[in-house]
Amino acid sequence: MKVAAHLALMQSPDMGRALTALGCGADLVTTDAGHALVIRRGIGPLGEIRFSSQGPVFADQSTLADRVALLRAARLHLLNAASGTQAVCRTAGFALLMTPATTAILPVACDTDAQMRMTHGKWRNAARAAVRAGLTLTRSPLGCEHAWLFAQEAAQQKSRGYRALPPALTRAYAQANPGQAQVFAAHQDGAPIAAMLVLTHGASATYHIGWSGDAGRRARAHHAVLMAVTDWLRATGVATLDLGGLDTRHAPGLARFKLGSGAAPLTQGGTWIRCPGPSDAFRRWQRPRQSL
Repeated sequence: MKVAAHLALMQSPDMGRALTALGCGADLVTTDAGHALVIRRGIGPLGEIRFSSQGPVFADQSTLADRVALLRAARLHLLNAASGTQAVCRTAGFALLMTPATTAILPVACDTDAQMRMTHGKWRNAARAAVRAGLTLTRSPLGCEHAWLFAQEAAQQKSRGYRALPPALTRAYAQANPGQAQVFAAHQDGAPIAAMLVLTHGASATYHIGWSGDAGRRARAHHAVLMAVTDWLRATGVATLDLGGLDTRHAPGLARFKLGSGAAPLTQGGTWIRCPGPSDAFRRWQRPRQSL
């Protein structure tokens, strides 16, 4: 099947609205070549740092020269670049700091049966087992009643040693974009045993938070929840779902879950720094760090 182009959350006008509502500096720099959502952060007497994540978003027919002009117009210091932008970054005078990470993009199929056919055999069997477990599945807009999910996410971050966007930004996203932050949960005996928070942005969506307790893992609840997510996304006109990074070394089980759902790996563009002055020499001799 032909997969639609995915718009990254951090390049969406929806995230720009959330950042602005939270009081963060955010500029959507737009030219005929595309756009870049630029985040500004003050660093005291040194002024401000300008950075962008998973961008820029280039128009299909734009030239290399036009793309370089957009990148320079954004006046970035740091860039977590989108896939396929390495040549543009180098030409615009950036130096690579960290090699690219890989994320998983799941196409939303035309119907539930087609979605299930995209899955791998073991994943499909687990999803069917979840159906037999008799779980109750719910969906509701993110609200104050979901404080428990943020608490579970904070505990996960501490135990697994990772960091994510702060809850305040997630809440600001829900408030600035009504209906675009949805919590899908699986319940057993009246209690939640697994949940996903999904953010929509245009024809794309992002798997933002995922949690499963011991009972959820035994019931393969996340398989059922993800199928419910894709059913809802299909009905709302969303074409792709970003399932987040693939880390086969530190989180192999989660990577298998994402790829088993039918998601395709997408290698990003790496992390780049704009060096004023003798940047050519720096780019020649620097050695980028490996991404996790």
